[in-house]
Amino acid sequence: MAESDKVINAVMQATGESYEKVSKLTDVAHETVDECVTDDISVVAPPLVIGRLGCPVLDRLLLRLGDGQWQLPESVDVTEPELAETLMLPTETVARYPLIGRFGLLARCMDRLMIEDADAERFLKILDAWLATFAPDAEGRPSPYPVWALPNRDAFEGWLLSRLDVLHKLGYAVRLANEEMDDVRGQQHMFVDGRRADLLLRFTQDCEKGAAEDWLVVENKTTAVGIGALDQLALSVDWLRAESRPGTVHGMLIADRLSREVERGLRERSFHYQSMTAIGYRRWVRMHSPLHPELARDATTINYPQNLSVRTLAAALR
Repeated sequence: MAESDKVINAVMQATGESYEKVSKLTDVAHETVDECVTDDISVVAPPLVIGRLGCPVLDRLLLRLGDGQWQLPESVDVTEPELAETLMLPTETVARYPLIGRFGLLARCMDRLMIEDADAERFLKILDAWLATFAPDAEGRPSPYPVWALPNRDAFEGWLLSRLDVLHKLGYAVRLANEEMDDVRGQQHMFVDGRRADLLLRFTQDCEKGAAEDWLVVENKTTAVGIGALDQLALSVDWLRAESRPGTVHGMLIADRLSREVERGLRERSFHYQSMTAIGYRRWVRMHSPLHPELARDATTINYPQNLSVRTLAAALR
């Protein structure tokens, strides 16, 4: 994956830095923002401000900016108690809904590129120039931020099945179910109503997330998803339970981002969730694929969060 030549040229013109330095940092910066956004970390690095409306921390920040009596700090990259005091929110809320600012983005980029601390100021200028490409137009409309798409579900499923140790490390001691041992297909098992489950996994031993011989029904999506994805998972779990097989049936949704409605529904049903970022797939794609795949939409897909209006942010920064 790579940043567009248009953006790279704009940053080169603004900073006077070489193509190599600019392209490396902007690529990693874009990937880092993608990982934050899809893992429910709001990005507050004006003029780039991306997060899910309904996030109590981001909503409070925008509300305080709107009252005209408060200015945005140089960076939101402070300790949770400090940010909680600034926004007048409980520390627990700030911890649950994290923010990242320009210094936090720079630190992550420098770590990945192994940049020396002595060069931090130089690369901060490149990062700031990249962020400036998302400035609003003359009418105050925010520039769109494109989250880079992932390969389709089949590609992800193959990746996951060849790396089930990823789930083992997250507390899920599972294997793919099979007809010889379990009298069921592990992939695309068909229920009596004709619907199919993406994956059926079996727990091999007692562990943090389940007991030996329990089932884990996995619904995977490589896009941001709405309530339809939860409905699909819930139906697969309910149909497997109706088959009266031995062992408790658990459900897991793996997706690139959730709506707040889906998040609540997962909690209510005690289903598990892993993001494509948390499970390591976004980073693997970044490291192994130079391509920009098309977004693999289906009926459950929703849009990724977009750059918010920055009129109040710009006014606060003047």
